[in-house]
This record gives sequence, C-alpha cells and structure tokens, in this order.
Amino acid sequence: MTDRSSRRPRAPRGTLNRDRVLAAAVDLLDHAGPDAFTMRALAQRLGVGTMAVYSHFQGKDEIIDAVRDLLFAEVELPPADARRPPHAELRELCRAVYRLLSEHPSVLHLLATRPVQGDEGTLFAERALGLLRRAGLDGPAAARAYTAVMQYTVGAALWTARGRKVRAAQGCDDPAERLRSRFAGLPPDRYPCLTGLAPQLAAAQDGMPQYEHGLDALLTGLLGDPDGRG
Repeated sequence: MTDRSSRRPRAPRGTLNRDRVLAAAVDLLDHAGPDAFTMRALAQRLGVGTMAVYSHFQGKDEIIDAVRDLLFAEVELPPADARRPPHAELRELCRAVYRLLSEHPSVLHLLATRPVQGDEGTLFAERALGLLRRAGLDGPAAARAYTAVMQYTVGAALWTARGRKVRAAQGCDDPAERLRSRFAGLPPDRYPCLTGLAPQLAAAQDGMPQYEHGLDALLTGLLGDPDGRG
C-alpha cells in the first residue's frame, strides 16, 4: 500500500510554467544525478502529474537541452580586452568554468550525452586558446596547455562537488573538522605527514581559494611570471 505521507504536495492548478520546470530539473540533476533524471521523477518533484510537464516540454531531451543552455547562460565570461595580460583573462575564464562545474557537476554529463548546439563550450575554448597563443605559446604548446588547464579545472570542480555531497550526507558542514576527526585516530609513527600536517590539510579544503592556488601555480608554470594578474 502506498504511503501517502511520503508523497510531495500537489502543486496548485495553473501554477506550472517552463521556469518552474527548469528550476526543478536543475535541482533534480544536482541532487539526484543524471541517472535519476526521468520525466516521472521530475513531475514528482514538481508535485504534478507527468503529463503536466509534457504540456511545457516535448520530452526529457528538450528539458536537458534547456537546462544546459540555462546553466551556461549563468557563466559570466570576462570581456575580451587586448590590453590585459593573457594570464589575467585566462584566470577569470577558468574561474567561471570552475564555478559552474562545482555548483552543477551534472553539466559534464549533459555535455557528454547531448551534443552542444550553441557556442557554450566552443566560445570558451576559442577564447582560452587565443589567450595562450597571445601569451607566446606555439600551436602544439597552446593545445597541451589548454588541455592541462581544463583537466585541472574539471578535476578540482568535481572534487569540490563531491566533498559538498559527502558533507551533506554526513550532516557535516565543516570540511576542516571532518578531516581533523579522520586524522585524529591515525598512529603518528605510521602516518607522520598526515597527522603532522592535519591542520594545514584541513585549511586547504576551501573550494575556490584552493582552486585559485593551484590554478595560479599551473598558469605560472605554463606562461611564466603573471605580471598584472589582477
């Protein structure tokens, strides 16, 4: 027998619209993951029947495309400025991508499963490669540098997103405290570095600041001294 108390409350008639559907889709993807995204699950999250969702979108693929466009529209790429050092502009570009992926890690899955129709990722890649060339790298070096920066950005964003998910599941809002508790029980004679550097390791689990620390080191190694980085 179905437990009626576990059902989501029904939405008032006439309140459903495309914006509400997309907001619920983003929430479902972020918290349940792409594999759990179905029209039925989305309808349940909205508190409506499945056919009510179809009155605004033709199907799952159309919703996913709209979600992807919506999320990419949130990325504020810095305006191109030939007077700025390439390092500074590239840093801003990477920060924008990191922020998007760390807040919405399902974007990677959406890009992998649904071909890009617009300029979302293409525009970023063109800008980044152009900046690397303007910084003095030749073609092969710019391609390798772009790949290295993107690998780091994607990995760091997924690390941050995973940490946030684990903390939510464990009911722990402080990643530093979680690490301190984990290392407190380790024998110092066997793990001298982990126990000795526990406070420093805990302090490094701070999202964007830690990402920027690694990004600056990577860009400096690739492009040299970042004068006027900003």
